[in-house]
Amino acid sequence: MKVRSCDLLLAGASEVVSSPPHVGPLRNEALDRLVVTPFASLAIESDRIVGIGPHEDIARQFTSSVTVDVSGKVVSAGLIDPHTHLVHGGARDAEYEAIVTGGSLAVSHLGGGINSTVAMTRSASDAELTFRALADLDTMLALGTTTIEAKSGYGLSRDQELRLLRVVANLDHPVSIERTYLGAHVVPTQTDRRIFVDQIIATLPEARLLADWCDVFCDPVGFTVPETRAIGVAALMLGFRMRLHADQTGDIAGAALAAELGAGSADHLDYISDAGIAALAASDTVGVVLPSVALHMLEIFPGLLDGRTIEPSKPDLAERVHAMLDAGVALALSTDYNPGSSPCLSMQLVMQLAMRFFHLSYAQVWNMATANAAHSLGLGHDRGTIAPGMRADLVVWNVPTHGLVINRFGASHVAHVVKDGRMVYSATSA
Repeated sequence: MKVRSCDLLLAGASEVVSSPPHVGPLRNEALDRLVVTPFASLAIESDRIVGIGPHEDIARQFTSSVTVDVSGKVVSAGLIDPHTHLVHGGARDAEYEAIVTGGSLAVSHLGGGINSTVAMTRSASDAELTFRALADLDTMLALGTTTIEAKSGYGLSRDQELRLLRVVANLDHPVSIERTYLGAHVVPTQTDRRIFVDQIIATLPEARLLADWCDVFCDPVGFTVPETRAIGVAALMLGFRMRLHADQTGDIAGAALAAELGAGSADHLDYISDAGIAALAASDTVGVVLPSVALHMLEIFPGLLDGRTIEPSKPDLAERVHAMLDAGVALALSTDYNPGSSPCLSMQLVMQLAMRFFHLSYAQVWNMATANAAHSLGLGHDRGTIAPGMRADLVVWNVPTHGLVINRFGASHVAHVVKDGRMVYSATSA
């Protein structure tokens, strides 16, 4: 057998864990399956995986000047975070303390919180926004995330939204970024809704030069279905692909509209109806659920009001997630990183929370954080799965079995991160 030279060998992993072979997003029984190859090695050439299999087989087939011993460690596809508000100014920790200590879980504060971040973002310079975004990307990478989606949304005017998209476009970092125009986040205070929607649509041609995706917050505190449809149809005509925040604070049929528009994803879905579930199940739209929001906003925990215990604001989140799974909706996970409802940079933590809050299996969690997250961004053909020809975005985990990445929480398990075939991060203890 002819020995082939490659650029990088990851040798002797205790497990290589990946989604099963698939074309579209995983759902039903396929979502609950993993391909686990014990004592395995991977060969990488340029930015692609060229070989995977038992260590002895790969050692006979490939040679490399760079070999990394990953014995006793798990190798997985890089984590993919398909919903972030990466670029923003300021913080909302004072607001959060008031929510926690006062027991106020009212979703009516969501729009006001967004507007406060808008003010802080507008006052920050491009350099300040860039410095913070790059620092956050460093943290994401160190925690195993290799691809993210990043939205605008904290500008709420033509000039400010385009500014935020330019900041994202100019970020130079190993983490891949899918850019999204979220001009329709909330309606600014003291602004005519119809005029604002018209302004969002008028900005679409310029935003299209800076972003491939368009998002709308289709929700009782955001935009109505007719408003969202008008923005979405105009965006599709310009070549945007759609994503929707849908039914986060109440059901207004946002999920069904996402399916109608052929959106890559419908995100949040806390109040999705049975009709919305049926619409997503019959479509290729991926539902993205966000357990770190439930944690940070205490949505599934009893609250405290005037010294008295009150019921959780969203006690049915796990039931809605399982209703979607049982109906055949393809689901993914994300951090929803933002300064208000989810200041979380860790897809590791999201995976750990998803299992506990939504009663998911290890396989479901892994597939939702890799393959299905990739499909929600139209990237499932390129990354999110370990197979020859796929992009070499990989994480080496400092645990011997894939379940321990999710079972153990409170510390990072990342030993190394490979992005586009290059070792871009190594933990000091790896």
